[in-house]
Amino acid sequence: MQYNVAQLLKEPVGAVRRYQLNEDLSELDAELQLLGPLMGTLQIMRTNSGVLVTGDLATAAQVTCGRCNEPIVMPLRLQLEESFRPLTEVETGRYLRPDEFEGEAENFEDEALLIDEHHILDLREVVRQNIWLAMPMYPGCNWLGAGECPNWVAQKSALQKLAHADEEDEDVLGLKEAADTDDVSGVIAIVDDKYAA
Repeated sequence: MQYNVAQLLKEPVGAVRRYQLNEDLSELDAELQLLGPLMGTLQIMRTNSGVLVTGDLATAAQVTCGRCNEPIVMPLRLQLEESFRPLTEVETGRYLRPDEFEGEAENFEDEALLIDEHHILDLREVVRQNIWLAMPMYPGCNWLGAGECPNWVAQKSALQKLAHADEEDEDVLGLKEAADTDDVSGVIAIVDDKYAA
């Protein structure tokens, strides 16, 4: 996700480049479990002090349900809008001082928002941050709908069946030991097979 913007920086304010993205992000962040490529449209527009990057992007990540601790797929939509400034002038190679640009002072110090001395715009860090921001704080299995997490309902049902089962039953003792090891999905499957109504 690197773009050479040298030619764009030579053009007048308002000049635009558009890109269709289909980027593999498997190496973006070791803590992110992305399940597909980053897809969407990206626009880079020349401004008076650099470039403005806007984009409508989408991908999917594997996250853990906050209720049942089962892995789920979470579709993610990202709306990018970031201003980037160059470190050097394109024609002369002269380093540019922060006071030569418009904007807030903290944006001049953020390395993720800089175009390097070779005029390469690197979007990886900005995209990584936006993916983390797009994730829900407490993901759930039924994140689009109302109600209880379907996996949690199944777990509660299995645990209730287990609680009401015969204490003398050898299989029940084995299931309780499995439940103590946190193999919840295995317990649910065994209980449902044995005590199906």
